[in-house]
Amino acid sequence: MNALAEHGDALVRRRTWFGLTAVMEIRNRSWHRAGVGRVLIAHPPAVNWLLRFGLNNDSYRQLSILHEFGHFQVLPFIALYSIGIGAWIFLAHKTSFIGILAILVGIHATWEMLAELSVRFSIGPRYSIYYKGISMLPRAIFWSVMAGISLGGWIMAWV
Repeated sequence: MNALAEHGDALVRRRTWFGLTAVMEIRNRSWHRAGVGRVLIAHPPAVNWLLRFGLNNDSYRQLSILHEFGHFQVLPFIALYSIGIGAWIFLAHKTSFIGILAILVGIHATWEMLAELSVRFSIGPRYSIYYKGISMLPRAIFWSVMAGISLGGWIMAWV
């Protein structure tokens, strides 16, 4: 049995600040599932893999659950952000396929950063304790790449 799945029920349910019950499943480091109710979207945990590089399985699982839950916690903000960008694209007549694709990828990068900020603020100083003795390089890569992609989306949209 996988060490990550030894925690009993792999499904974790948590209620967001705005009343949505999110469901997360972290069975291993290869695939995660997250969603609402019975609708769970399976996805490779590329961001969690990078951010949690070097952590033991328990720490990886705990922080990955918080990260997946963070996506739901910031959902209203990313929705407003996306609507605002969509309105700007429509009003500015920025309808090139590449520009719209760049904005969508940029929105996703912004959502990843907000989800990780949610993790950081939800556990406070314990965040640093999880990473004691672990290289900061993977997190530096995450923040640099996600910020660059987010900004790059805006730059491509302006062109």
